[in-house]
Amino acid sequence: MRSKLKLSEVIRYTLLVLGTVTVFFPLYLTVASSFKTSSEMFSDFFGLPVALNWSNYSSVLQAPDYLMAFSNSVIITGVSIGFMMLLLPMSSYAIARRMKHSKIYNILYFFIVAGIFVPFQVKMLPMVKLMSAMGIMNQFGAILIYLATSTCEGVFLMVGYLQAIPTDLEEAAYIDGASTNKMFYQIIRPMMAPIISTVVIKNSLWVWNDYFMPSLVLNQSKAVQTLTLYQYSFKLENSTNYTIIFAVVALSILPITISYLIFQKKIVSGLMDGAIKG
Repeated sequence: MRSKLKLSEVIRYTLLVLGTVTVFFPLYLTVASSFKTSSEMFSDFFGLPVALNWSNYSSVLQAPDYLMAFSNSVIITGVSIGFMMLLLPMSSYAIARRMKHSKIYNILYFFIVAGIFVPFQVKMLPMVKLMSAMGIMNQFGAILIYLATSTCEGVFLMVGYLQAIPTDLEEAAYIDGASTNKMFYQIIRPMMAPIISTVVIKNSLWVWNDYFMPSLVLNQSKAVQTLTLYQYSFKLENSTNYTIIFAVVALSILPITISYLIFQKKIVSGLMDGAIKG
């Protein structure tokens, strides 16, 4: 038993080490390359920089297009997440409490959940054609798409979480004369904080780092491009300034990485509660 236990521990720690290297090695290459000169990066791509070269970061921060792209990413991510926090808990609560008593809500729930299994590539072409015909190939259109796409998984997780919450508190609130809105905002919504945090942080990581959607919707003008599109502005016809691109990537992943490290426990607990308890 001891030999088997030791072998299992060796396998476990080996997998953990491999996973850690897989995650942090690209991050190391990004940060290290952002402090190098172009000649130094091509001569020793995997090594540490000889000296910290801050000129790449200063060039990025002084560029007016970077501030515009950064503000666009903040606006799109912030507005999208704000609407998710407002709409998804309300719709999930209505579905969770009515789906067992109403076929309409039951069908609606399974219709929404079915959207999880539809690949984005399938709906990409009709989505772009519809948005182009409506004239919303801009920030507003991107926010609508992010909100619609996040509804499927968000409702699935929140409904599962709400089904694990007993209805005794709600019944007691109704007996005391509380309205549905008052009961939801003062009792249910505070109890949904873990799963709301999970959905918000997961979608924040996705919206902030997404390249595919902005490349389809926001490629009409540089005035609406996000950070993920902005990094390609340093790719010229005959050359590419990779060190500045790495600096742009390092700056863009910094705020969202800090947020993830702070709230990672809520992500795990919320996912477990929403997917398993339900």
